[in-house]
Amino acid sequence: MSRIVSALPGRIRIRDRALRDRARLARIEEALAGFEGIDSLQPNPRAGSLVLHFDAARVEIEALEAAVDAAIDAELARPHAPRRRSLKMQVNRGAKLGMLGSLAASLALAAAGKKSWHAVTGGLFVACLGVHLAVHRRSILR
Repeated sequence: MSRIVSALPGRIRIRDRALRDRARLARIEEALAGFEGIDSLQPNPRAGSLVLHFDAARVEIEALEAAVDAAIDAELARPHAPRRRSLKMQVNRGAKLGMLGSLAASLALAAAGKKSWHAVTGGLFVACLGVHLAVHRRSILR
């Protein structure tokens, strides 16, 4: 499957979501660095792309495209371990579940007329909300 999105004399751009994995992208870089005629590689894991600069006078572009596709297909066919969530995201997931649970309990207790327990679960909700906001403080304050 061709992942080449742009091919000009001297330059090829490859894009695929799987290239956002830095380890995979590094292995593909290693594989492509050994190809004859490739001058430089510019990986961009955030965009999931890789730009190859090559000498168009020394290399036939169709042959290079076929070799690049084969190398990338071989790497992406290898199984990889799913990415583990960071501790920050695990904490945030717990905070969001805590907010949902405490909100439901707080509303149920308010409907049942249990004011003191309603206040306790409301406080738990606010604590979980504080954790959630602390995790996302950089994106909130932009």
